[in-house]
Parts: sequence; C-alpha cells; structure tokens
Amino acid sequence: MISFPALPEYSADAAHIMWEPVMGSGERITAAVALQSDKDVRVVSLLSPEILAVLYRDKGANAASLIGMITDSIKSHLKRGGTISDWVSPLSGFFAVNVREYLGQSPEDVIDQVAGLHSSLYKARVPQKEERLPTHNDAEIREKVKTAAKNIAGIKADRIFTPDGIIEVKDSGRVHHLNIPVKTESKVGSIMSAWYQTPTTIETHFLRAMSDLNVAAERDKYERGLFISLPSMLGTQKNRIQVENLIDDIYWRLSKVGCYLEVRETPEALAEEILAWAS
Repeated sequence: MISFPALPEYSADAAHIMWEPVMGSGERITAAVALQSDKDVRVVSLLSPEILAVLYRDKGANAASLIGMITDSIKSHLKRGGTISDWVSPLSGFFAVNVREYLGQSPEDVIDQVAGLHSSLYKARVPQKEERLPTHNDAEIREKVKTAAKNIAGIKADRIFTPDGIIEVKDSGRVHHLNIPVKTESKVGSIMSAWYQTPTTIETHFLRAMSDLNVAAERDKYERGLFISLPSMLGTQKNRIQVENLIDDIYWRLSKVGCYLEVRETPEALAEEILAWAS
C-alpha cells in the first residue's frame, strides 16, 4: 500500500508584489511578498538596497525608499484587518498579483515558495569587492626604513643613509639626481616599495630602481644592493601568485649580475638588513 506524506498543517494567503519602475513600459519586477494568515502578517522586500544600487546606480536609494513605503503600506493595511486582495497601493506602479492559499511548514517556508516561483532576483547578492591593499610609495617606505634604522643604530644610521634619499651625479657639466637612499664608501643601495595593486607597477619601480643603482655604481666601483618592502597580504590569489613569481624573477636576475637583494615585510626588518649589509 502506497502511503503519502501528510500535508503541511500551516496555510496562509500570499501574493507577490509587482513593480513597474517605468510606468507604461511593461517592464515589471517582483519587489516583495505579502503573507497573511490567522496568526501572521508578513511583508518581505525581495530587493535589497545593494541590489537596487547595482540595478539603478545613483537612483538605487530612491528605489529602496519606494519599496520600503510599499511594504509598510501593505503591512499596516493587513494589521488593520484588510486583505491582500483589497490593498490599494499609495504609489502608482505597484500591485499584488495571484493572491492564493499556500501550504507550508512555516511563514518563512511559504514566503520562500512565493519568492522562488516569481522572482529571478530572489536571494541575489552583490559580489563582494576585493579588499584593496593600502598603497605606499617608495618615498614613504624609505622614510619609514630610515626612521627604523635610526631607532636601531642611532647616529650610525646617518652615516649610511643619504640626507634626502638622493645623490647627485655630475656629468658633462650637468647635475643628475638619483634615488639612492643608502651609500657608503663601497656600496650603494636602493629601497623600493612593492605596496602596489598590480605586478606591472611593481616591475616598473624595480626597473627604475635598478637604473639608478647601475648609474650610481659607476661601472662596478660600488657594490649594489636592493631592498624591497613587500606586504604579507597580497590581495587575491591570482595577484599574490603573480607578485610572488615576479619577486622570484627579480631574485634570479639580480643573482646573475651580482646585485644583493633582500625582501622584508616590515620597515624594522628591512632596516636591520640594510645596517648589516652596509657595515
């Protein structure tokens, strides 16, 4: 003998509330669900402010306000003893559709049924924005590392770091300025930031730093060193892999030309490496 499961005991009248954003266009969106039973009155908006902002951009807040007024109107009407069928919208473009009885396990179950049947945007979510890393340019990183070095080594750091992070090179009567924050009697060093959003930007700064180092080295008169500040969190997995591959490539390139390289996360760690290398 075939046995059938018992029908749900909960029942309620429910309907979806249609919205025509542009009057007369024929375009209609399910904006809400209204439910009424002997014990319950529920009116649920199906369009979150975030979804409306995606759909209507700067008009999204206004659209959310309109839908909020409608859901409040229906709820007040039902709580006063009215029915979904005899509700009249205070705003044009909104109307209840297909009022009928639904069976379910609970009010939430019925609302889920109605929404699932009549709304393609039901449970839609706005994609989360990727968290952007803070950006720190070369000058900021150099100043932080220099400050950290002074805290570690005191006046000894002044003999290693150039006053403004720049050295002057005279050639054919002209003065050229190079970004060389570290210089001793036998070594020149550059500090660069990898706190940028794209590997391309990091590579551009690397090439610029190496260009200055190569000129400052005066045909290998000075030993070259490059010190890179790299954040521990590198954003998305794709970006992280690209940056890590780029740093590996930089290690390989500099090892081939005899240039010293250190990569550290904090200014303090980078300062310690510079002080040890320059001593």
